[in-house]
Amino acid sequence: MKKLLLLIIAASLLSPTASAAPKAVAVKKLDIVASAVSAEGLVATGKTLVTYSNTGSANSNILLTGLDVTGAQQWVRTIDSGVDEIATAATVDAAGAIWLAGSSAAVTAAESATAEIAAENPDGVVAEELPKVRSDMNQITIWKLSPLGETLATYLSPQTSPALVSAISVNSSGISLVGVMADRPFLISTSPAGVFTKPLFIGTNKTALNAVVRSPDGSINLFGESAETLGGKKLAGTRDGILAKVSKAGAIANVVRSSATKAQRSWLAADSTLTLTGYVKSGKVVESAFTKFNSSFAPMWTTRIPSTGTSTVLTAAGTTYGAISSNSAIKGVTGWKPTTPTLLLATFTSKGVMTGAYADSQLSAPISLVYTKELGLCGLARGAAESISIFRLATR
Repeated sequence: MKKLLLLIIAASLLSPTASAAPKAVAVKKLDIVASAVSAEGLVATGKTLVTYSNTGSANSNILLTGLDVTGAQQWVRTIDSGVDEIATAATVDAAGAIWLAGSSAAVTAAESATAEIAAENPDGVVAEELPKVRSDMNQITIWKLSPLGETLATYLSPQTSPALVSAISVNSSGISLVGVMADRPFLISTSPAGVFTKPLFIGTNKTALNAVVRSPDGSINLFGESAETLGGKKLAGTRDGILAKVSKAGAIANVVRSSATKAQRSWLAADSTLTLTGYVKSGKVVESAFTKFNSSFAPMWTTRIPSTGTSTVLTAAGTTYGAISSNSAIKGVTGWKPTTPTLLLATFTSKGVMTGAYADSQLSAPISLVYTKELGLCGLARGAAESISIFRLATR
């Protein structure tokens, strides 16, 4: 009996201790900074929020607007080369420069070599719908802008077909874009000076690339969805979420896909820490998944929240911010039971524990999240009747 008791005590000492259940959180109110009716995307640099939109007149142009934290307009810039151009993805680099990516038509006959043009007189993400690209807009285009929206450089890569760029990632070694061209998902990269690689096509129209993250070693991480075999990995569900790593040399080095049978999954967004979000649909149940991966694509933590399937994510200053379109009660969030889809912003620790929840009934679905140390966490969201607003998580 004594030996049995000693064994039980020893086993209990070797077993992991049970952690306390996460505390329930009550929803607090988000601050709506400004209406941004025409905005298609949002970035932040220093103390400035910058929206971009595509406008039509004699030709398609790109309109950028700089706002302060109160929503007051600081400046307006227009990118207009005299031909059609649209921007469909944007980011900000470590120095605060703004990078836009999209498509443009050629001013003159397209040359066979990649052209790099510096402006002499500047006049200055369930997936959302993006502007349609006309057949003559067959140049993949990247614009580098100052924090004041002034065009610093324009990089062009002529293609035989128009491309629709869905995401951009920038670090000190270069810029990478993903999107769709000739009905196939592609990856293309360029050096900081604008020297482009050839497009790398991945899969067919049964695959989509929704997010891209460049690694410090020059490799590239791709995230999206697929209903076909990729990298020798066969389909597990009706549609799987996929993670793919492309080496610095441009070869596919690894493909990881979700394993839920009879489920539809997609990774919609990712941040620089490889924290991802996407939807999981099994039967009639739809959830938004948030998962932190390491550099080998092994999951470190994951959580699922009931939603409409729309979500985005951003990690900054040690906190992960996840925004979803919520349409039901959520376990651990007290007093929350929306009657219509409503944006809910949740905060998570580095271990994936939810620590806060924020919302405003005027907002229905997230578009993007941004962060600077001067502004804190801000975002762009859809509302009722096609309205679009900028919101902020104020520190109180």
